[in-house]
Amino acid sequence: MADAGMGILAAAKALNLDFIPIVEERYDLAIPELHSSNLNAIGIIMEIINSDSFRNRVQALGGYDTRDMGKLMLQESV
Repeated sequence: MADAGMGILAAAKALNLDFIPIVEERYDLAIPELHSSNLNAIGIIMEIINSDSFRNRVQALGGYDTRDMGKLMLQESV
């Protein structure tokens, strides 16, 4: 049993719990270069992520900032 614990706003809302924001976290979807050859699947994922309906559903969960949703960030191999 605990009186308090770390969690996300979406979970707190779903369980009707109080929530005090502490810090903003960033969530990224990383696709390893090994899978970059499957451009069709990646394209489908990006289409979903960039859709208004997906963005609206994520925003409705609460606690997620969607300003960079769908933004591609490429990293050079080391």
